[in-house]
Amino acid sequence: MASALAGEEDIRIVGQPHSIGQLLHGLENFRPHVLVLSSAYLARMEAIRRLCDSHQTAILLLEDHGEADILPFSPDVQGIMERSEDEATIVHCIRHLARGGRVLRLARSHVMEDRQDPVGTRVRKRLTPSELRIISFVVQGFRNREIALRMSTSEQSIKNSLRRIFDKTGVSGRLELALYVVHHRALKQAAADAEPTPAIRSLAVVRPELRLPLRTFIN
Repeated sequence: MASALAGEEDIRIVGQPHSIGQLLHGLENFRPHVLVLSSAYLARMEAIRRLCDSHQTAILLLEDHGEADILPFSPDVQGIMERSEDEATIVHCIRHLARGGRVLRLARSHVMEDRQDPVGTRVRKRLTPSELRIISFVVQGFRNREIALRMSTSEQSIKNSLRRIFDKTGVSGRLELALYVVHHRALKQAAADAEPTPAIRSLAVVRPELRLPLRTFIN
């Protein structure tokens, strides 16, 4: 989870507590926009929810595959997903929750998607969030220099990333990449979700015009 978020410019990890005491202390002092919470802490949900409510922190609850159904706890949280979700989906959900959205049982929806587009799903899992952003810009017709400006990096870095993307997708050029993405729904959706949007905040204190990073607390 931490590695998936570390490369995102608009998301900052403010803590990774290892006990309930550290968790409650961190919530009180860091006031994150999103708390990524292990389902092992459900027994202390009342105290956690109370602090999250007072600081307008959204809760994303992680469950292990095959774990007992935790939907009865959904009124206390804004999101539920499996630990095994791909990185692009994790990043998208963090942003979505920080803007006041809800993500309930997201993992179940991927079962049908995987069956409908198994190739696109496999390729999607190989790509990093940054590579998916680049793919999104390529599909929209942006050149390397324009992509570099939008991602605050060098043109050479974009060229290097594109080579890795070509290798992972098995295509030989930008046009072929764009066509490949368009014909694989899972990959097309992941690329669209990877493009960041301004942090519209109804559950957090950050104003969009300040352009401050989203604060995420992982437990």
